[in-house]
Amino acid sequence: MSETPNNKTANKTTAKLRTMIIAGFAVLVPVMLLFVITAFNMRMGDAMKKQTADMVTNLNMQIKVNTDSYLEVVEGNVHMITSDEEIQSYAPGSGDKKDLSIEAIIEDKLSTYAIYSNYLDYGIVYSDGTTLGNISNDLKIMGTDRIYTVLDKALKKTGGWSSEIVPNRGAAIYLSRINDVAIAVGSIPSQELTTRLKDSLFIDGMNIYVADKSLVIISTTDADTNPGSYMKTNISRSVDRVKSETLISDNYVVATQKLKNDWFVVAVIPSADILTALQATNRYVIAFSVVASLLALGYVIYVTQRIVNSVNQTMDKLDVKAQTDLLTGLINKRSFEEIVDAALNNPEDHVSYALIFMDIDNFKGVNDRCGHDVGDMVLKSFSHTIDTVFRETDIKGRLGGDEFCVLMKMTEEDRAMLIEHVNEVCRRFVDALHRKANSARQSLPAVTSSMGAALWDGAPEGFEELYHKADTALYASKNRGKDTWSIYGQDDVKEAIE
Repeated sequence: MSETPNNKTANKTTAKLRTMIIAGFAVLVPVMLLFVITAFNMRMGDAMKKQTADMVTNLNMQIKVNTDSYLEVVEGNVHMITSDEEIQSYAPGSGDKKDLSIEAIIEDKLSTYAIYSNYLDYGIVYSDGTTLGNISNDLKIMGTDRIYTVLDKALKKTGGWSSEIVPNRGAAIYLSRINDVAIAVGSIPSQELTTRLKDSLFIDGMNIYVADKSLVIISTTDADTNPGSYMKTNISRSVDRVKSETLISDNYVVATQKLKNDWFVVAVIPSADILTALQATNRYVIAFSVVASLLALGYVIYVTQRIVNSVNQTMDKLDVKAQTDLLTGLINKRSFEEIVDAALNNPEDHVSYALIFMDIDNFKGVNDRCGHDVGDMVLKSFSHTIDTVFRETDIKGRLGGDEFCVLMKMTEEDRAMLIEHVNEVCRRFVDALHRKANSARQSLPAVTSSMGAALWDGAPEGFEELYHKADTALYASKNRGKDTWSIYGQDDVKEAIE
């Protein structure tokens, strides 16, 4: 049967409508997807930038602490020279005759005081051109008749730390006056600072800069930037030298921390690096939506969920790194306080808490005798003992230096039983340290610990109040001879602090 004109018209109309519907979906669905993805990008991009900014700030605060500690060691070593009475009394530049025997003694002392092996300069410069100790060619190239004058001028200008003496900011130099005719100098290569900065990085794409007051770069992990150059303008505009706040621009997230010598540590991560994963996924979604326009809406829901899951996983990993102490792997101070406050403000039913505050007895002596590298290994070993003795459910953190803290969750309701539980855990911790000290395989210096514990009895108090009580108990342990523990509120604590 042949088609009637009406059938032909209907078929044409249906075919035309079908074509219009297909064409409409082929155009409308990708447009809608692009609109949704663009809006999603804007909101998710802003959220990722803010989250990354918080993490970069936390990391940069830790880098500032590590850099300050490193520079303080250099200052301390130089001050050992300036405080030595025999070195102070020797002044050949003031008219006194040179005494080779005294200079030999001073040379021997300088080698003793030089704790670091990576000094570029570590010695003394006299006004008559005499130099003792290790004085690098970077300084000697000035000539013996000018080197003292240059250092004296730099010392008057900066009061201590200087980066302008060595060409291209090749070293960070610390100067200290010994007497009217002698200046002690200690310097470390910029490359050494860079090596330590690289060991601190955890976020891909992030670079760290150490810069002076004028934002001239002294050390950096950026392979495309040389020490001695000014920080890029579009970065320096985001450096807050007053409040040290983290700033987010279209191109960068910039976190600034001021060092104790008035230099700056600046952490920079490009916005493009933050959004790379998101942008790559978007290209995949857009390409797929063009190929399968009729199924695009369903795929958008599926792929968007994958994006959210991927972003959440990335954020979770970065959050864990931002909460962790770089050296020991325990929770850092800021995160520990937040977790403890949250636990105490929203306690579980029939649960009590005990805060145990501990430090390493005479830890400064370990650093002074064995060096900071050995001190770091002692801190790692000490934190491992904490992990071994305390439960996985206990919250373990490093507050800084050799100070550690643990929040124990306990189910005993009777106070006497709580105290017995805390005593037992503290006893096991002390025994574990003793066993490690007496082990034939132990190659590190033996250490002991003083501890103070405070019980939370349900009162409306947070970390600060409980920490103060534990600190008071720790003080009592110190007064009782160290290598022991005390619990706040007991009679022996009151007697020890009175």
